[in-house]
Amino acid sequence: MKRNLFALLSLLVLASMLLAACGGAPEATEAAPAETEAPAATEEAAATEEAPMGPVGTEPIAFPDGGKSVTGAFDQEPDAVVPYFTQMSYAIWTTQLTLAGLGEWDAEGNFIPELAAELPSADNGGVSADGLTITWKLKEGLYWSDGEPLTSADVKFTWEFVMDPGNAVSTRSGYDKIESIETPDDTTVIIKFAELFPPWPTLFTQGPNNTGAIVPMHILEGVTAAESDPFTRHPTVGSGPFVITEWVPGDYMTLLPNPNFYKGRAVLDRIQIRFVADSAAALAALQTGDVDFYPNFSEGDIATLESLSPDVVLTVDPGSNFEHYFFNMGRTEGVDGRGAADNEGFCPFKDVRVRKAIALGIDRQAIVENLLAGKTDVSVSQWPNSSWTNTNLTVDAYDPEGAAALLDEAGYTLGADGIRAGECNGEQVKLSFNFETTTAPIRIDIATAAQADLAKIGVEFTPIHTPAGTFFGQYVDGGPLTTGNYDMGGYTTGFYPDPYYDGYKCENIPTAGNPSGTNWYHLCDPALSDLLESSLATVDPAARKAIYDEAQAYIAENYYVIMMYSRANVIGSTPRFQFGESGGYSHIFWQAETWDITE
Repeated sequence: MKRNLFALLSLLVLASMLLAACGGAPEATEAAPAETEAPAATEEAAATEEAPMGPVGTEPIAFPDGGKSVTGAFDQEPDAVVPYFTQMSYAIWTTQLTLAGLGEWDAEGNFIPELAAELPSADNGGVSADGLTITWKLKEGLYWSDGEPLTSADVKFTWEFVMDPGNAVSTRSGYDKIESIETPDDTTVIIKFAELFPPWPTLFTQGPNNTGAIVPMHILEGVTAAESDPFTRHPTVGSGPFVITEWVPGDYMTLLPNPNFYKGRAVLDRIQIRFVADSAAALAALQTGDVDFYPNFSEGDIATLESLSPDVVLTVDPGSNFEHYFFNMGRTEGVDGRGAADNEGFCPFKDVRVRKAIALGIDRQAIVENLLAGKTDVSVSQWPNSSWTNTNLTVDAYDPEGAAALLDEAGYTLGADGIRAGECNGEQVKLSFNFETTTAPIRIDIATAAQADLAKIGVEFTPIHTPAGTFFGQYVDGGPLTTGNYDMGGYTTGFYPDPYYDGYKCENIPTAGNPSGTNWYHLCDPALSDLLESSLATVDPAARKAIYDEAQAYIAENYYVIMMYSRANVIGSTPRFQFGESGGYSHIFWQAETWDITE
């Protein structure tokens, strides 16, 4: 059954806050699941489950002859591993292998401690009655891979590092709500918020859709313009189960066990990541046994992977990700004094009739059936497969006649070349524009199908396929999405583990003055922006649900995005690779220290 267990956990945590204010709270076990323990691979690993007396060593543990090794395939080379400088999934998966946060999400979607000794709650004094102060307690005896102590000072430094205006981080969302951080001792972190921020569990915590790892103060203190620092792309010191020891651009990456990982030495002796051209190359390498896993197949690959059993093992974890197409809604003049963008979006997209026509003119159900083997569905909500989904909304069916009628009504008529043209802001313009996405084979196939569909209603939709490192590039790197140098775009995202998303906020449009803005739609609709921000003003789950229901309906009615299909984690692996439990909120990387092989 598809579900969002973190949302359920959030209800319990928030409920505990409310009860605390009234003089009572539920048992801690209701809001804070017990920490999971990794299987002990050696006596050393078992011993270090308790607080170690000192660092075990300072160098990654060498790969021994006859040791245990697995090889994975990535078709996107990470652009940065320090997570505050990337929006790329492959980069964040690498972060999960190498850097830890205060907490993480397990295979069941439960929020669990990582570097923290326990999760803050009202019952243990970690969440104040007013919800404005969160106190974390770190485990005793934490060390970085180079043997330096990992303490509360590193947590405070991480906040200062993110908030440093000299660092072009990808987002400061949530961190900018913090008023101060106090560290009375090496294991206590007291975070004081200037205002209520219900998604506080997403800060300083790590997951495949959550970029909050702790960074080392002793390495990065004094560093400015950290986006250009070599450590940002290739951290040589970490806190996760592995450390990157070799990286040959365009070829491979090698990771060896962290000698000071808080759970003890990882089971594997080495992980190697090979960079391949695409998912087809990864599949070929899986079949020959040259790689042991590829983490990002599409739903359209499921039937093929099933046919290769038992030589290839298929794992499908439903989640809350989705593939969507969207419009550049940038307005250089802004709206009511808010949200001025650096670049103007394609003029016809300002008319909701044009946006709706494009949505109705793409046969999304046929794409699901023909290119994705019917293994997923078309969603209308940007919060799919979760307790936050507005179930009252219905997906628009493919309707080329209705799309054509809308374009006629908007004043765009067919020309002799088969492309519609009309007047927009006093100028003649053709409905001819570019669509930008990555080079993933499934995206190429889907864009080709959409191009053919839209040509039937007189719309010229021209796909441009850009390597992911460039496509997802940050503002300072000239990334097309962040700078607004695109007409339409498409990729996979998801708004979890907490439903709050600041990517519609007027003030978060990326600009030269605000390069860290997360609003890649370049959309400023004050009503939507303020509605979503109002979800931060309450910890009442029912009130937040009502706000998100209203927001989903508003986005759908205005056709700000075209929801293409819901995404799952589709993983292919060899039978020898044993990666344990995986889930939509954790992927396979959340407990890499337990990965093993069977021969």
